[in-house]
Amino acid sequence: MQKSEMLHINDLPLESFLEILSKADGFTIGVCRRVSKNWKEIIDGTELLWQDCCKKEYKHSSVIARRKSGKDTSWYNIYKNLKTWSNISKIQSKTREFYNFSLHDKCHALEIDNGILPLKDARGVVLYDMNTMKNIPVVVPEKNCLKVAHNDCASAILIKSGLLLQRTVTNPNFMSEAFFKADNFVLAENAMYFFNNRDIYKCDLGHENLSSKLILHCDYDIKVMQYNSNVLYIFTDCGNIVTIVNEQLDSVKPIAVPPEWLKQVKHITAINDKNYVCYSRILFKIETDTYKHLYIEFPPITALFFYGDIVLIGTKNSEILLYRLSSQKYKVTPIFERLGALPDGKYAVQLDVCERKSGPVIVAATFFEIFVFEYDFFPNDNVDRMKKTFTTNKLCIYKRLLRLKDRLQCQSFI
Repeated sequence: MQKSEMLHINDLPLESFLEILSKADGFTIGVCRRVSKNWKEIIDGTELLWQDCCKKEYKHSSVIARRKSGKDTSWYNIYKNLKTWSNISKIQSKTREFYNFSLHDKCHALEIDNGILPLKDARGVVLYDMNTMKNIPVVVPEKNCLKVAHNDCASAILIKSGLLLQRTVTNPNFMSEAFFKADNFVLAENAMYFFNNRDIYKCDLGHENLSSKLILHCDYDIKVMQYNSNVLYIFTDCGNIVTIVNEQLDSVKPIAVPPEWLKQVKHITAINDKNYVCYSRILFKIETDTYKHLYIEFPPITALFFYGDIVLIGTKNSEILLYRLSSQKYKVTPIFERLGALPDGKYAVQLDVCERKSGPVIVAATFFEIFVFEYDFFPNDNVDRMKKTFTTNKLCIYKRLLRLKDRLQCQSFI
């Protein structure tokens, strides 16, 4: 073949070009972005490419990051952030008091979900957009709110009396809301799972009627429920992990901790049955695909955030520590990196993380305040961030929240 007849990579069909890139790692793809303006536009415009990179290199943390940030942060930005966490202790954060409460409570901050931080105050639940750190103009009039979660089609609020579900429908004949007696719930892509006492139910979010279906009666009291990769995991008070696949009981196995620990383990945060953390004040057990660590002497834990490859820990002496699973060696004292500290006398009772385009935000709640640690991994991406308005996804959530607010004010479901 003559030189003039040789095929150039730019002559390839787009599908073939992307297929080649899909075989590379994230670092290589990042280098390819700088080859030309055309390559950069193609790579930046192909979310699936970066989604695959995230899931190959950060299998579990990328899923957590996406659920926390929602669609406000692209897969490309999530990948860049997770890559840069390796140097986070060398990057200075902007630490500030974000919110102040008048009442003592260890559960002021509810879990960040889809880029929204719910905070419980005297009025009810106030909501903040994590992308802009600005208030969302709707107050949920429920002081006993326990959890708020969203996905592309539905929003759900758990209160002491039960679970209120609101979904976006295009067909006027479809039910848009429902109420269930529930102790806790998880939202999956097309379904919601919840439990009441020991009974576990499924609600199909794509069905015309928002009815619940009993899929299993658990023999034990339920401590934690988690959904991951089409499998439902139930962690029980007696130390068993119940796995449900295709609405059928698949397995029951014990948590891998010494039996004498079970009565002392107060908290469990889980991704699936092979990736979880059990802890109390100084007892710490971590189980992941790659690492298995067990400690009896650990810094007194007041709050914890499990991010798959790393763990953030709040301690009684006001510190926020980072524990990298990859840094740990067998029978060696745990190694911590100090990310920062709260004012003297204050310590975190809740920790949460949300990735933004410019870098992550760590939210630390005390009994009276919310503090935020903001990291500008990529300060150039922070330009005009505060001026942004709602994304289409956030606008849909906002509309559902307004309907949930009206429903809670009516209280007709109780």
